[in-house]
Amino acid sequence: MPIKIGDLTLKSRVYVPPMAGVTDIVYRRIIREIDPHCLLATEMVSSKALMHKPDTNKMDLAAGEDPIAIQIFGHEPDVMAQAAQMAEAKGANWVDINMGCPVPKITKGKDGCALMREPDLAREIVQTVKAAVSIPVTVKFRLGWDDDSRNAIEFGLMLEAAGASAVTVHGRTRQQLYSGKADWSFIARVKKALSIPVLGNGDVFEPEDAARMLEETGCDGVAVARGTLGNPWLISRISHYLETGHLIDPPTDIERLICAYKHAAGLISYKGLRIGTNESRRHLTHYTKGIRDSAPYRVRLTQINNQAEMVVILSELAEKVAGKEGQEAFLLAAEQDYKQPSIAVGSF
Repeated sequence: MPIKIGDLTLKSRVYVPPMAGVTDIVYRRIIREIDPHCLLATEMVSSKALMHKPDTNKMDLAAGEDPIAIQIFGHEPDVMAQAAQMAEAKGANWVDINMGCPVPKITKGKDGCALMREPDLAREIVQTVKAAVSIPVTVKFRLGWDDDSRNAIEFGLMLEAAGASAVTVHGRTRQQLYSGKADWSFIARVKKALSIPVLGNGDVFEPEDAARMLEETGCDGVAVARGTLGNPWLISRISHYLETGHLIDPPTDIERLICAYKHAAGLISYKGLRIGTNESRRHLTHYTKGIRDSAPYRVRLTQINNQAEMVVILSELAEKVAGKEGQEAFLLAAEQDYKQPSIAVGSF
C-alpha cells in the first residue's frame, strides 16, 4: 500500500531517516543501489548555518535519489522558511523539519526536541515553512520531553492543523535519548488520532520487526535508522518481506566486506583523504561486527590512515572467513569499484 505525502505518491513504506554523520550522499548511493524505491533523507542541516554557508555539501543531492527529503532544524520561523526554499531549489521532493533530536547541543538552543516544549513556536515554524515552499512539509518528533510530558498526540494534531503532510514519530522521549525500549503502543495512539500519514520509528532491526511495528501501530510506514548501520541490506529485506511475506537471506560475510570497502572508498573519494578516512572508521566497525573472529581486524580498521591500509586489512579478513576464494572475490570487487567514477552532485 503506497504512502501519499501531499501530492507525492510513494511506492515504498520504508524510510531511511536522517542520521548525523551517516546519511550523506555516499551512504545514500549505497542504499539506493540496494533499494530503488525506499524513502531517503539527508543528514539534518542547520537552518541558521545555511544563512552563513549556503553551499554546504550536506544538501548535495545526486540524480536518481528520488524520493528524498532534505531535513532542516532550527527555531526561527523566517530562517527556517529560507532554508526550506533552499532545500526545494536543491531538488528535494519534500522538506522535513527536525523536532525530535535529543542531543543537548541541539536542544539547548530551542532546536530539535526542545520544540516539543514550545508548541506555539513549533506551529509557527510549520505554518511559515509551509507558506514558503510548494513541496510537502513533514516533521519528525518524539513522544515528548520526558515521561511526565508525553504530548506527542496533541503535538501531532497541532502539526497536522498547521499544514504538515506527514509525521515520523520516534517511540522514545527526549530524556531516554536512545536507551530503553521504544514504546510502539504510544505511536499507535498518535496514528489513531491523526489523519495524515504517520511513520513509526524505533527498535526495527529485522524485517519481522518492521512488519510487527506496522501491525501493532497501524502506521503507514516504518522509519529504520540505527538498524541500517553496517547493514544497508536491511532496507531491501524489509521492503521484500512487507510485499511478499518472504525473507531474503542476509548478505554473506564477503558481501559485507565488499560493501564496507565501497562505502569507505566512496567517503575518501568524496570528502578527501583526512575526513573520508576518519569517517570511514566507524562505518568499517559497523560492517564487520558479527563476522566471526573479526575483532582484531576491527581494531586495526579503527587506526587506518588511507585506503590502501583498509584494503590490506579487509582482504586479510576476507581470507580468514572465506579462504583464498573469498579473498580473491573481495579484491576483484575492490578493483572494479576503484575504476568506477566518483560521486558527482547531479549524477548517479
